[in-house]
Amino acid sequence: MSDLDRRIADLVLSYAQTPPRAPLSASLSLRRDLSIDSLSLVSLTLRLGDELHVDLVERGLDLSRLDTVGDLIALARSFHTEGGDHGKPTASR
Repeated sequence: MSDLDRRIADLVLSYAQTPPRAPLSASLSLRRDLSIDSLSLVSLTLRLGDELHVDLVERGLDLSRLDTVGDLIALARSFHTEGGDHGKPTASR
């Protein structure tokens, strides 16, 4: 598991109302399996954007397309690879 995947897993678990009984899996539904409601999903994705230094609102992210943990990981990886700072905090920000 990469550092980015661990960061995402920690973030998802901090919002999960129903923590998984086994290790976090990419196939778990954010809403059904982890009981992350719509408002919490907005908060989770905004925090993820902050960590990756990406303005997800400006990018027009469609939250309805985020169903699983894997969807969130794929989203983060796409921003992580295109971002100039590669998701690492910088002192100037």
